[in-house]
Amino acid sequence: MKRNLQIAGFFLVIALLSSCGRKNTIETIGLIPVQTGNEYQYIDRKGKIVINPQFSNATCFYEGLALVRTSDDSPKWGFINKDGKYEIMANFKEASVFQEGLAWVVQENAAPTAIDKKGEIVITLQDAEQVRVFSEGLAAFSVIDDDGNEKWGFVNKNGAVTINPQFTSAGDFNEGLCAVSNNERKYGYINKQGLIVINYQFDEANKFINGKAVVRSSDRYGAINKKGNYIINPQFSEMIPDNKNFMIQQGGRWGWCDDKGKIIINPQFSSASPFLGNKLASVNSGNNWGFIDRKGRILVNPQFSHASPFNGNLSLVTSAQKIGFINQKGNYVINPQFDGTARDYRNYIVSGESAFQRVRTDYFNIDLITSVINIESPEGLSFNLTFGELMEELNLRESSFNKSGVSHRVIPTKRISNDARYNLVAVGLPFEQRRYQVGSGWNSRWQTDYIFNREEVVSLYAYEFELTGKGRGKATDVVSAIENTLSSSSFTKTDDNTFVNDNYTVRVSYKDSSSPIVSIQYFGSEYQE
Repeated sequence: MKRNLQIAGFFLVIALLSSCGRKNTIETIGLIPVQTGNEYQYIDRKGKIVINPQFSNATCFYEGLALVRTSDDSPKWGFINKDGKYEIMANFKEASVFQEGLAWVVQENAAPTAIDKKGEIVITLQDAEQVRVFSEGLAAFSVIDDDGNEKWGFVNKNGAVTINPQFTSAGDFNEGLCAVSNNERKYGYINKQGLIVINYQFDEANKFINGKAVVRSSDRYGAINKKGNYIINPQFSEMIPDNKNFMIQQGGRWGWCDDKGKIIINPQFSSASPFLGNKLASVNSGNNWGFIDRKGRILVNPQFSHASPFNGNLSLVTSAQKIGFINQKGNYVINPQFDGTARDYRNYIVSGESAFQRVRTDYFNIDLITSVINIESPEGLSFNLTFGELMEELNLRESSFNKSGVSHRVIPTKRISNDARYNLVAVGLPFEQRRYQVGSGWNSRWQTDYIFNREEVVSLYAYEFELTGKGRGKATDVVSAIENTLSSSSFTKTDDNTFVNDNYTVRVSYKDSSSPIVSIQYFGSEYQE
């Protein structure tokens, strides 16, 4: 559902998601986040510094608050007001902007929570993998199902799931409808009751704007109405809503068509930005950017390295690798002097939406790992099994065991969650080496045969856990949780990583966090040294 609109160097690949395509209207940004050196500050529309440089990242103001990230050694996200004061302290690993009165935030090793403008928690989605801002009273969220697949559904502002997770992808509601996809990656549209109202049939589907939605069939874009009927047949290699009209691409060049598909500005520009209700649009002609009117006539000569759409009476332009702002006559209002602008500002002036509209959980469920461990019977196996019995129990072959090693992965790669897997290892020497000399004289040599001894008893088992994704780097946390579980039961800790009781010895260890593996070994009392 991602789409790319080539606009400028600093917009070069700006993702316009069909799930969050351009809004009907784009507000004028009063305070603009710009970059000086490595830090962001806020200026007004005359270039005056209103909030000093101090943030490592910053957004525009949404519903009176801006999302900012501190610039210290452990940066966190928080929310400031237009005076630059924190309304909600920077305590979050990840956060979205406010929309419809709520923002989603994530703390270290925590699930997504929705907060109000006082910073108070309103909703917690403990099992959510991702969640997006509210749109028309509903927020899209995803979960990981038992097969490891991500499924999307919707939750309301009371935290109630109104549409169960069932879609392989989902957009945001707009004009009462939302684009979703099925397991075949075909897109259709649902209403707020979760019912399909436009059947799965498209290869890409964008949100409805002014009763029309851009869709893709095979490699061509067109537009449909709310009945699912084409009002513009699929014929363009790219298509972007631009108020009542559309930006279109043909033959690698950009132009415009009206709402019936009639060309009104011939495709001729290598890059362009939408009009977005303005009188001018920025286009790339030759190697520079200038501006055209709605008839396609150049009114501001190409002279800038890059140029953005107008937001109000200002367009962000680049000259001599510095950022400035011009008016619609092409005159500088704010001279080129800044090193950049926030990604969020660049996203908003093109799409009308923030670049920070979703969060991903940081919650790593360690309890799922500890619950896997069965000390008395690992994976249902006995400690007094011979390797012959183990081979029959697990339907293995002699080739399943290492001839020259003591560790044998007998149950490989079982999934615990999207971020954790484990193997079960049996330890012992099921092969006997028989070394003998063959040949004679200068042609003699030693040969080793490995004879499988079915009667050799398994001496111990080991769970080997592999942590990925959100679990990466949390091996020590897993080890601590396992040790706490052992300490609270019948086990006594005898050294840094060994626990014993009357029947078993358990050793807990881990490798470095770049390859986080947690190994747990068990010894039946009759096998203790």
